[in-house]
Amino acid sequence: MIQASGSDAPASETPPVAAQQADRADQADPADAASPVEQPPADQALVSQQTQQSQVAQQSASAQQAEAEQPLDDADRPAAPTQVIEPDDDPLLGFIVPITGACITEFEGHLPSAPRAYRNHGIHEGLDFYQWASCVTISTATEALAAKAGVVIRADTDYVDITPDDWARFQQDWDAPGVLDEARGRQVWIDHGRGIVTRYAHLSAIAEGVAVGVEVEQGQPIGYVGESGQQEVYLDPGSDLHLHFEIRIGDGWLGQGLAPQEGRLLYLRAFGLAPPPPDSGG
Repeated sequence: MIQASGSDAPASETPPVAAQQADRADQADPADAASPVEQPPADQALVSQQTQQSQVAQQSASAQQAEAEQPLDDADRPAAPTQVIEPDDDPLLGFIVPITGACITEFEGHLPSAPRAYRNHGIHEGLDFYQWASCVTISTATEALAAKAGVVIRADTDYVDITPDDWARFQQDWDAPGVLDEARGRQVWIDHGRGIVTRYAHLSAIAEGVAVGVEVEQGQPIGYVGESGQQEVYLDPGSDLHLHFEIRIGDGWLGQGLAPQEGRLLYLRAFGLAPPPPDSGG
């Protein structure tokens, strides 16, 4: 999570160093953090599916180039590899954007796999929705919506805001067990089955009725945007409001191992805002 100095700053503007430092926690690696619940196992096929989707596009482009270089009646030309996935069977499709009216930022610092210099090999594992880069007004009244129907497996209804002492402890060792999870603040996690979980972090509050074990519908408010877990919560309240959102696949995340813009494309496809890869059956 990286913020600009003003809510109206353009997405292409590089955010100030102070805000980068304040937002370091959100760019954390949840897989390293101690979590209060156990992640459901993922289908083995799903763990590699997002990488396969990226490869499909590259393979299709190569096949088209080969076709242009050879006669159309060349019966010996091998067919391009394809991955046929029916949309109804693909658990990485059918999501909605978790903030009404929000667009998907193009600023790479807000995208999955954006590098994080504050810790060794640190990378961002989801999307950030800041007002200045997400096409909507964001406040503590902004609802975070369930991106897909599922069952709540974490809801931090008894969350207590961090203190300056907590932040000092974070800075001493970001890799200490539990630190990165604490720094993501108040969270809700939703299990969508087949190893797919969505995470909603830095919430200012949890929506009424949302608790562990509750089934939620797609589009249902599950919390409200905030800055919990961040230094701004006590230094400059209201200056770092945003939603950190992740689609998790087992122990990994959507866009893992890809460049930030490739991860962005996978999120666009998950939200139905971009076509499926060529020859994917969509």
